[in-house]
Amino acid sequence: MTAEETDSLAQGRSDAPPVSARQPYRHSRPVFDLTLNIHSEYARRLLRDRELRPAMHALYGIEVILHLVGDDDEAEQVESLIRERLEALADELQREIARVQVLLADRGLDKTRPRYTHPVTTTLHVASPAISLYANLIQELDRLLMGLDTLWLSGLLASKERLSVAIRWRNRIGGAGQEFIGLHRRAYAAAERQGQREVVDAAARELAGNPPPADEDDPEREGSDSTV
Repeated sequence: MTAEETDSLAQGRSDAPPVSARQPYRHSRPVFDLTLNIHSEYARRLLRDRELRPAMHALYGIEVILHLVGDDDEAEQVESLIRERLEALADELQREIARVQVLLADRGLDKTRPRYTHPVTTTLHVASPAISLYANLIQELDRLLMGLDTLWLSGLLASKERLSVAIRWRNRIGGAGQEFIGLHRRAYAAAERQGQREVVDAAARELAGNPPPADEDDPEREGSDSTV
């Protein structure tokens, strides 16, 4: 052994690479990307970051938290309530769409749709069934409003009625999103009380690895493409 090798051992040096810390286990969660092409103004407003992003994260977070801090029966009960709330809105919205479709068909306009000056395209990361249902509501609202706009531009619907329907449905769908955000806050507080905050935050970060940073362009901007 050379003098240099002796000095190296004496000083505790080694040419071996340092052992890296074990990486935490990351669940492989199913996620699919859903692209929404939204045309009408009041459906477009539901895509604003301050509304859509919190609602999407709340729906995902509720599911994660419930399975961490509650038993399976309790989690299933809450998930069923959320699903029923979304499905009830969807059923009522479909009836409204059917009514408009009859009016369009009676006047030979069932294949006619306006061209919109500032449509928006956004991509959602669907990580729970509830997110898919909520996104579908926004798509179907756009479909309804396109039908109403067709009737209005054809002189067959008063501006007041068109605006009333648009605002009512925008508020109902947006209101459901706010309900889910409130439910998520309560579930998160329960997780904190049970000492599960770090676990919940880690699960949220796993999903956050897919969407862009929080300062992503607001999808309400004209012609913008965004991801949530």
